[in-house]
Amino acid sequence: MLHKPAGESAVKSADSPAPRRLFLCNCKVDLFHKRDFMRKILMIPALAIFLVTAGCGGGPSGGTSGTTAVTITLGKTGPAVATGAVSTTSAIPPAVARIRITVSADDMATAEKIVQIAGESSITVTLDILNGPDRHIVLEAVTAAGTVLYRGGTWVDLDGKPLTITINLSATTTCRLYVDVNAGADDTDCSNPDTPCRTITYALKQTEGNEEICIDAGTYDSSAGETFPLTLKQGTSLKCRGDDYSTVISGGLTNTIVGAAGASVEGCMLSVGTATAAIYDNGAAITVNDCLIESAGYGTGGISLSADSTVSNSTIRNFQQGEVGGRGITVSSGSPSITGNTITGNTYGIYVLNSGTPSVTGNTVTGNQYGIYVLNNGAPVINNNTLSCNISVDLLNTTAGNINARSNRWDNSKPSVISGTCSFSGEDICNSNLGSVDSAGSTRAASPCP
Repeated sequence: MLHKPAGESAVKSADSPAPRRLFLCNCKVDLFHKRDFMRKILMIPALAIFLVTAGCGGGPSGGTSGTTAVTITLGKTGPAVATGAVSTTSAIPPAVARIRITVSADDMATAEKIVQIAGESSITVTLDILNGPDRHIVLEAVTAAGTVLYRGGTWVDLDGKPLTITINLSATTTCRLYVDVNAGADDTDCSNPDTPCRTITYALKQTEGNEEICIDAGTYDSSAGETFPLTLKQGTSLKCRGDDYSTVISGGLTNTIVGAAGASVEGCMLSVGTATAAIYDNGAAITVNDCLIESAGYGTGGISLSADSTVSNSTIRNFQQGEVGGRGITVSSGSPSITGNTITGNTYGIYVLNSGTPSVTGNTVTGNQYGIYVLNNGAPVINNNTLSCNISVDLLNTTAGNINARSNRWDNSKPSVISGTCSFSGEDICNSNLGSVDSAGSTRAASPCP
């Protein structure tokens, strides 16, 4: 027995006898293919599809036997819909090659209709459905390779009476632009997963922002056509889809990725040479999640933050170059959230200066020369982290203020503290100025160093 899932609407009219068959006949779908308008459609979360029923062909209108003709129009409809006419004033994404329409019910065999739309400006399709209760109509927008981009459905009772219903097709993926260095070409608008672009650089030129760019496995560097820095637009998301960080973005002499408000980077490996930073938030709140960021030998900085950005569930490692050494994460201002990361093998694991006030929670900061280094007016809140086995010192406070570093795990259950002249021999905490550290609630790390 078919059941109505949550989120699908039901449109009811009078009850009717069980039908015996289903017919398919004529209907009109008008599509417009203006490039700029399509780009706007891609930015909305759902694609509206309107079904207008009217008495047509093979059965009586207004009765409980016979059929009801269901006319389908893709896109928005104008005010004429209220009077029963059908018109279209919008477009569907160009990646959609066909529409698959499925009609099912408990008392009838499931029927399917495929409507080819690629390259067409006008297509006519009508489903002439025998009357009866609980007809489940599902529409799917499909690419040429069979990928379902949009899906939606509704339930209707059909008795031959005119009926107007709306189906919203929701995106089955949040991707709006596709990049594949191994199979793509920079000669499309990147919106079709079957014909992806080759470079991230080109894909960024195709978006006005607030879209997700999905990047397949491969190495994206200057030899593949990338131009650095990759400057994100507002709300742009880079989502790397290769398994085990096999989507590699390899930068050069400058910042690799420069952020914008609401932008994000997820699932990527960034392997950088002499770059100033693998990711620079550019003074705007961005999100970095589940990334592997490492120096390829001469990298000076992993992530540079100067806004209320978020860095989570990532590994930042092996940044050791630069005039004073490499920095895993640098916080120069703002109140970013640094949560759940592994920060290792850097000269400075986390480097907090100027007016930076980050929240540092749940990280493992180990194997760096200096675990966390605080200077100028930096005032981090450092709670529930593992701070151990950093070569010189786990936490160095060069400010005159008090740092909240409660409930962390150190090399000693009661962390060793030096005030004044640091020995840099692996102590847990050193206050080299007039400041102090509140280390209440400390425990010993699971694998401490002597």
